[in-house]
Amino acid sequence: MSIGRGLALLLSLFMSSAAVSSAQEPPPRPFLRKVIGLTDTQLAAIDKGTVVTKLLPSPDKPEIAAFGVVRITGTPATLQQKLADFPSFRKVPQIPEIGHFSHPPRLEDLKGLNWPEADVEALKRCKVGSCDVKLGTASLERLAKEVDWKAPDAMARVTALIKDQMVAYAKAYRAGGTDAMASTVDKNQPKAYADEFRTLLRNSPYLPEYVPAFHQYLAAYPKGSLPNTTDTLFWTKDEFGLKPVVSIYHATVHQVDVQGRPGLLVAIKTLYASHFFNAGLEIMAAVPTQDGTGFYLLDLYRTRIDPPTGMLSGVLMGKVKSGVEKGVGMNLTTAKARVEGK
Repeated sequence: MSIGRGLALLLSLFMSSAAVSSAQEPPPRPFLRKVIGLTDTQLAAIDKGTVVTKLLPSPDKPEIAAFGVVRITGTPATLQQKLADFPSFRKVPQIPEIGHFSHPPRLEDLKGLNWPEADVEALKRCKVGSCDVKLGTASLERLAKEVDWKAPDAMARVTALIKDQMVAYAKAYRAGGTDAMASTVDKNQPKAYADEFRTLLRNSPYLPEYVPAFHQYLAAYPKGSLPNTTDTLFWTKDEFGLKPVVSIYHATVHQVDVQGRPGLLVAIKTLYASHFFNAGLEIMAAVPTQDGTGFYLLDLYRTRIDPPTGMLSGVLMGKVKSGVEKGVGMNLTTAKARVEGK
């Protein structure tokens, strides 16, 4: 059984009214043991409230997948309340700057964002097919036309231009969804973010099979509707990996019924990242424990990157994978602390 199909089966069990036999281990232990491959020691750690993470197999080299789980004392309803303020919920030391976009997005939404100076400096040398920062053709054209790199205010103008492009991009996505996502031209071959995201969806067949309405909503946004669902666009500057990364995300929070009690499905879609990542999809599921004293929060994150090349490619790939796994762990640790009030 694949990881994705296993997670979907677990979700379907929690979302049904089927009782668990007293002779069986209560969910999610069978799933964590048989599908994820966790040991008895790791399962015991989860029961004690420890975050456990693991890198997962992926279909091809550009894709990285990681899974994590933690047991939280509290309710999915409390988690949903915390998620109402997504920037505060996701704020951790490794994400020094974070904010949300208004509806419609405004330039003021990016007041707290300071673009890394090294990235701004790198833009001097950018051209189509060769750039150390992921940018689209429109951004590169504006840089060439509107910025005099010899002017004393060049850095300020570049930062203002990039922020203006970010707002325009967020507006376009609000209006057009996945089809409005940009194409990056930082490498020899342009790469369409929409195609990369759809590849992630194809590699996540459990969504249309087990939660079809949720899948359809994610795929069709903003054209469709789904009851008990909220959407937030937010941005971050994080320091998880080799260098700071500025990103834009779309978070969807959907309340579901789990055997008469509220559960949650959360999807976090990467719309843009200044380095490394071409697409990302994080699916979190909050499912109540059998004894009603808390819930398990499961996190499956998949991302597509430009794999590093050269003599140090193996080392660099290892660091990127480690950063992805650490990010999953940090997200779960933060969620537990927020819900439990620690």
